[in-house]
Amino acid sequence: MMSREARQKVGGGWLRPAVFGAMDGLVSNIALIAGVAAGATATGADQPQAVILAGFAGLGAGAFSMAAGEYVSVVSQRNLLIKQGKTNSNAENVQNFVSTQVNPLMAAGSSFLAFSVGAIIPLIPYMFGGTSVFYAALITAVALFGTGATVGYITDENWFRSGLRQLMLGTAASATTHVLGTLAGGLLG
Repeated sequence: MMSREARQKVGGGWLRPAVFGAMDGLVSNIALIAGVAAGATATGADQPQAVILAGFAGLGAGAFSMAAGEYVSVVSQRNLLIKQGKTNSNAENVQNFVSTQVNPLMAAGSSFLAFSVGAIIPLIPYMFGGTSVFYAALITAVALFGTGATVGYITDENWFRSGLRQLMLGTAASATTHVLGTLAGGLLG
């Protein structure tokens, strides 16, 4: 079992973007899939095909967006700290801090990969012939809880509460887009 100190040192700068990427991939793609599935059902469209197309489009768009955002964020933060260090009496401390920060390419890559893994999970049932959003929601619920619980453990929070929080947020997003998809499908159908 990891000590508290070891858990708090995990990451090396890649953990935060990876966790954020995975959570965002899970939540955004199950929400997208729920909305598209509901809309496709309401309009009589081929639901599995529409879900797979939308799900992979969401995966690609989200992964690239997350990676680009993470890269720009890390570079901007580093540049700001360097600029502050040049005008600050604490310049040496700032420079030492900046030199220990994450590599922007590593942050972008971990965000891209983690988002992709998270976003593919709700698609798995459809990729194997599933035709119901129920199984996508079920597998995603397990992944959301597991990812949230893992984050809770690493950050020395209550793992159960952390897992439950992530599950509730993902469920709320999916339920909202399912309702919106049903309404939009009803208007179009």
